[in-house]
Amino acid sequence: MARLLSWPLGLKWNRYKLLSGPETIGAGSNSSIGNVTQSITSPFGARYIQLSFPSLRGVEARRARGLVTALHKGANAVRVSFCDWDGMTFSEAGLHVPETERRDGVPWSNGQSWSNARNWGMSKPLVAVAEPVSSDDSVVALAGDFWGGLLGIGDWVGFAPLHFGLYEVTEVIEPGRYRIWPPLRKALTTSDFATLHPVMAMRFLSTNLPDAERGPAFLDGLTLSLFEVFDYDVRDYFTE
Repeated sequence: MARLLSWPLGLKWNRYKLLSGPETIGAGSNSSIGNVTQSITSPFGARYIQLSFPSLRGVEARRARGLVTALHKGANAVRVSFCDWDGMTFSEAGLHVPETERRDGVPWSNGQSWSNARNWGMSKPLVAVAEPVSSDDSVVALAGDFWGGLLGIGDWVGFAPLHFGLYEVTEVIEPGRYRIWPPLRKALTTSDFATLHPVMAMRFLSTNLPDAERGPAFLDGLTLSLFEVFDYDVRDYFTE
């Protein structure tokens, strides 16, 4: 049975490139009587993403090479959490957070930090799902709390708990009701929540392994080309 790995702590990429998008059926091959090209949107299409890393050394380099080895040329998968660098600010998400708290985080209620002297990091809140919806559907409804009614075309969203998928808003039907791509990988209930930090399970493109070189000072040029493992496949095949 394949394994689902956790992303190594402290290992961060500094560039990403989306290698796939929505698919169509018959684009460029079907024509109407009036010679108008017709295409039909398709529910299929997985996300392919290329992650690039800065020069690494020491513990970060060890974690990177360990991840590459543990993925076993695509036999295993890894959880990849995405923070949209172009996503909503705290104020845009309906939160008024002092700059000091955004930068330094907040302590526990007793005023104490963690044992490593760090505070809780600030994050944007979850928003409840307003209506149940089936897997493979492309329209979702969110509660109006915080940013739930404020999303726009191009915003990224995910769902929790235990939901693997990164979705992009392609249409605002009305505030709080959105059309997304790709279609839902898992059904939603009103017990689920939407998040601005989606998580995907991903594995290597077996034909495109990392090409990095360890020079005298750094591990340079590390790039990982990964593709999405669908939520239901994670549960069936990546449970070890």
